[in-house]
Amino acid sequence: MQQIFDSGKTGKNLLIFARLLHNKRREQDARCVFMKNEWLTKEAFWDYCRRHPIDPVLRLLLTSDGTLICHLQSLFLAPVEVAIQEQREIQIDEEHSAWVGVAPGEKGIQRKVWLTVGTPSAAVPPSLGASGDRPGAARKGERKVYAISTFPLSGLKPDLYQEIQLGQHPIGQIIETHRLLTRRDRLEIARLALPPIAEELGLKQGELFWARRYRLIISDQVAAVIFEAFSPSLFSSF
Repeated sequence: MQQIFDSGKTGKNLLIFARLLHNKRREQDARCVFMKNEWLTKEAFWDYCRRHPIDPVLRLLLTSDGTLICHLQSLFLAPVEVAIQEQREIQIDEEHSAWVGVAPGEKGIQRKVWLTVGTPSAAVPPSLGASGDRPGAARKGERKVYAISTFPLSGLKPDLYQEIQLGQHPIGQIIETHRLLTRRDRLEIARLALPPIAEELGLKQGELFWARRYRLIISDQVAAVIFEAFSPSLFSSF
């Protein structure tokens, strides 16, 4: 490097060096963008976790095939409430139709919500300290998960359709209340830039969110596509 700068062509060599460095950074940025937008299977995500330090709570929430509501209640020792952002009837597009097994253009219902932390039902034991000091503490109404659920209208029983339309409870809670059998498949995980969600949380536009999508099959009668993006406040590290 010293020989380059002492060669009498310092300015030209500095320019070449700067261009090489710039191109190298662009290549690295391109690879990062590809990785950030790549949807991984559960097994591929686990393999990624073996090579990178990923928060255990994050690993659990992203790969669990159980009810997300129950996991959040266990983390915060408080009820989980739903704040509906938008709910409307739609025509199911080609991408979603392939997931739920209906023809493109069929009518469906789509709901966009925030899952928020409610008021704890009991006092926190003194040994855990004040809410602001203990792990997993959250303020009432704090937004934790942004979820989009898409259901085809065909196959939805009237009582389930009415519950979804009312928008008073999370999907997972509705399923538990009705004791419906469910299974989840086609789970995929990614890290995405979601500027509108970042803005709602008061974060930078370039903030990255861990997210997952999967198919939810209810009583082997109707399938839905579920997308969930997790607030960074859920995890102690990324």
